[in-house]
Amino acid sequence: MDPSTTKQLEKEVTEAIERGDTAAALERVKKCLSDVENTPLNVAITGESGSGKSTFINALRGLGDEDEGSAQTGVVETTMEPTPYPHPKIKSVTYWDLPGTGTPNFKASEYLNKVQLKRYDFFIIIASERFKENHILLAREIQKMNKKFYFVRSKIDRDLRDSQERRPKTFNEKELLDKIRQDCVNSLKVNLNNIKSDSVFLVSSFQPEKFDFSRLLKTFEDELPSHKRYVFLLALPNISSQAIQMKKQGLESAIPWVTAQAAVVSIVPGLSNLNEILSLSYHIRGYVECFGLDKKSLNNLEERSGRSDLKHLMKSTFVINEITSDLLNGELKKRTGAVYMGVKSFFSWVPVLSAAVSAPLSAGACYDLLYYALDEIAEDAKVALEAAFGCSE
Repeated sequence: MDPSTTKQLEKEVTEAIERGDTAAALERVKKCLSDVENTPLNVAITGESGSGKSTFINALRGLGDEDEGSAQTGVVETTMEPTPYPHPKIKSVTYWDLPGTGTPNFKASEYLNKVQLKRYDFFIIIASERFKENHILLAREIQKMNKKFYFVRSKIDRDLRDSQERRPKTFNEKELLDKIRQDCVNSLKVNLNNIKSDSVFLVSSFQPEKFDFSRLLKTFEDELPSHKRYVFLLALPNISSQAIQMKKQGLESAIPWVTAQAAVVSIVPGLSNLNEILSLSYHIRGYVECFGLDKKSLNNLEERSGRSDLKHLMKSTFVINEITSDLLNGELKKRTGAVYMGVKSFFSWVPVLSAAVSAPLSAGACYDLLYYALDEIAEDAKVALEAAFGCSE
């Protein structure tokens, strides 16, 4: 979350509470959370037909090619209309499959008008071989509009496999990857300035845990504006421990806002405990779903990986059990003790003392529990990834 926005929120909420306008304070916190969680992010993926755009989009969305809602692959491209693929859980994030750029009458300037350039936050230009003139023309037009673009060389797994089959005795993976990368850079340098070796990302959409996929995601995070970064992190696929850690850090950045909401609702006489539990339940369930550890997602992961024991490997109480008010009350007691629950319950019925006592208690308890829950759930996500695909640190 943007620190300046957080500071401004704190100021506005404090002022509202001081003048006794609890409703305004609560509404301000809720609106900030809603605005951040629903910030639209539109990512355009373009390249020649057959370059692996659809499979790459599925990998970004954490889906296999046969999963429900996945982008169609292996289909001859005939449309000239951009096709949207919303993230399956973070609906404000949309990946757009743009028409292929390899047609004989392709003109970059006309193409960008057809696909509505201004709609997208950044572009990913994909090639399954070397980058060609069409890719460079397109990059130039995107540059003119001050939009970010990234070059992705796809199907690296295929190239490595083919080379190893042809030259099993002399095959050297690192040397081949360096050669492919330099070949891509050389084809781009002729017409584009500031192209370096790390400007090209070598990826396999079938093995996103390998090669440059994680580096590509980290680059997006580093270069996105702060108000877009949060939803991007929520939408990250669990392709590596690094991606899981990035997602965890993004969710951690919102915890102060969530605890501010808990502190404000705790001021309402007689309802503090109910509102606190509802808020905790909503956000912790969100963590479980965001990391793909809900029942449906775990079932899908077991099917894709061929494992049948992933659920039994989970350790977090929030993944293993249904998240109920009893569970959350029990977790709060563990961390703050029964005295906290009694004191908080008493003072929540005394409006004069409620803000002074109940609000800090609610904020502290929620803050501690949310960090604990998020840490546990993220660790389970790493365990599931390792067990399903053998991805380690």
